[in-house]
Amino acid sequence: MRRPPALVAALGISAALLAVLPIGYLLLRLVEGFDRAVAELLRFRTLELLGNTALLVVAVTLTALVLGFAQAWLTTRSNIRFAALFGVLAALPLAIPSYVIALGYVSLFPGFSGFFGSWLVLTFSTSPYVFLAVTAAMVRTDTAAEEVARTLGYGRWQVLLKITWPQVRPAATASMLLVALYTLSEFGAIAILRYDTFTRAIYNAYRGSFDRTSAASIAVVLLLITLLVIWFERKYRGNYQASSVALTKRLRVDLAGYKPLAIFGLSVASLLSLGLPLASLVVWSIQGVSSVDAGLLVDALLGSVKLAVLAGLVIGVFGTAIALWSVRYRNRLGQFVETISWATHAMPAIVVGLALVFFGANVTPWIYQTTAMLLIAYLILFLPNTLAAIGTPIAQVSRSLEDVSRSLGTPANKTLYRVVLPIAFPGIIAGIGLAALTVLKELPATLLLRPTETNTLATRLWSATGDLAYAQAAPYALLLVIIAGLPALALNAQARKALSEVRS
Repeated sequence: MRRPPALVAALGISAALLAVLPIGYLLLRLVEGFDRAVAELLRFRTLELLGNTALLVVAVTLTALVLGFAQAWLTTRSNIRFAALFGVLAALPLAIPSYVIALGYVSLFPGFSGFFGSWLVLTFSTSPYVFLAVTAAMVRTDTAAEEVARTLGYGRWQVLLKITWPQVRPAATASMLLVALYTLSEFGAIAILRYDTFTRAIYNAYRGSFDRTSAASIAVVLLLITLLVIWFERKYRGNYQASSVALTKRLRVDLAGYKPLAIFGLSVASLLSLGLPLASLVVWSIQGVSSVDAGLLVDALLGSVKLAVLAGLVIGVFGTAIALWSVRYRNRLGQFVETISWATHAMPAIVVGLALVFFGANVTPWIYQTTAMLLIAYLILFLPNTLAAIGTPIAQVSRSLEDVSRSLGTPANKTLYRVVLPIAFPGIIAGIGLAALTVLKELPATLLLRPTETNTLATRLWSATGDLAYAQAAPYALLLVIIAGLPALALNAQARKALSEVRS
């Protein structure tokens, strides 16, 4: 078994050590108040929260999978009209924070709340993760097997289930894990929609009584659920399939009479995920544009862009190292590092933020309330986003290319940097863009850890909505959507490339 390069191992282990900081913080709180923590876990309220959380996670994950996979297949494999446009629209909900979508629906439909509202909003917020992952896998897989199956008399559904799904299953299950963990850790949307889950209970415990032991015990349950979700994903992921070196031109599947139904379904999904929230946002902006301070708006914009770019690069470097270790150098330590990196993703950002406040104040006061501390929080929270995007392209680089390189006398580590990374570079850029996009929308950790002179569009937006000044918040929200839309469009470049490679 090959050993990873020293730099790869050092970056991976460093990321894992940072990721366990919130876990250590939780354990410290539990030890300090063990009896109270046990009493909290045995309450009926905790069981109710468990049921609510599990129901929401399962419902959102399954519907996001169905919606995202359908959008990916229809835009890259079928002959529907306006496929490129629908591909762009499928990725754009990534540009809208889930709490902004929730606010848009609440402003249009005052009774919109509870489980149904949370399920609908989070499904639209997370289905792009599935769409992008499955699209990237479909771009890199040869369709020759599908074409052979069709010539042998297989129907559309048989080809889809027996040929296409096994090829994209690892990417789809990785994105499902991301959706599940996103739902577990979501706070803003469910707080607005008044649906009780573990994250809302943790926030209320901190805000209402500063009862850190009670909140820590609930967070431990959330962490255990996370580990269970990761175990299921690892068990049913399947093996990545290396892409063919020379892909043939892809054939569109003729939907015949189902074309209008497919276009109608994609249009409804775009209307509900983009049209209604954006329409509400535009109305707010028209009402509140005259009351906005242009200086504050520009300052928040620059703060958001600066943090997003820095965080995207940092997370991209660590994510690439861990993906290389866990995929190309499969060993127990590499798999453990990857699991630890995923484990804290579902932990509420407020817990991660408070853990770093405790750590910074008591261990590393020289980075307390600095940009460096905030970047560490982003790395802990959003490293899995990058791993999900980078893992597939790295895994799909054919190992035969490495064998050829080594047979020509190139050392294994140089082959990694000269062959594997250049081929996987578009996927790495996508992972960096996804991390930057997520940081643009992040709120709780930024509120807790940002330097006092730093403001972002998200923090300005949240301050205004906290005062119910929706018209004043709207310009910040609209600018946030526009800026976040740029990396969202870039992330969809592979889908547009796939469409250009398709012939009728």
